[in-house]
Amino acid sequence: MLSIHGLIKARLAMVRRQLDQVISRFTDDEFHWRPADGMMTVGGQLLEIADKDRESVIWMKTGAWPDDEPPSFELETANFDIARKALEGIRATTLTYIDSMTEEELELPVHSPDRWLEALNLTECPRSEVLRNIAAHEWYHTGQLVTYRWLRRDDPNSW
Repeated sequence: MLSIHGLIKARLAMVRRQLDQVISRFTDDEFHWRPADGMMTVGGQLLEIADKDRESVIWMKTGAWPDDEPPSFELETANFDIARKALEGIRATTLTYIDSMTEEELELPVHSPDRWLEALNLTECPRSEVLRNIAAHEWYHTGQLVTYRWLRRDDPNSW
């Protein structure tokens, strides 16, 4: 059986493969496209994924949410290449963080006074659950991007 490290990393890898598959369906001119006013652009979805991954690891390392940090990339000037590089670099940092801990350290709680979603709406939860939530969050936005493709008449059943 896989270790906690292996299971979390497998989950993150599976979700990233699915995200990469969806991203590959978009053309460069669709990076700033959104289905309707008020919805996130394709690039905005990718920024949300990148920021949550990066911010969650900083929070687990420091115990404080990094509210004052700049975004993972500048949405207005970014494109798919910039977003992919940011996502890859952030994920490498997350994987290094996972590998830096023992199984016991992965199960140590991280405190969340505001009952953040990242902590399962609890005041504290194990780091392993926050890491699993990074994958769940990415999967959620990947699903939104699949819906964006449907709206562009790109049937995911044909991929």
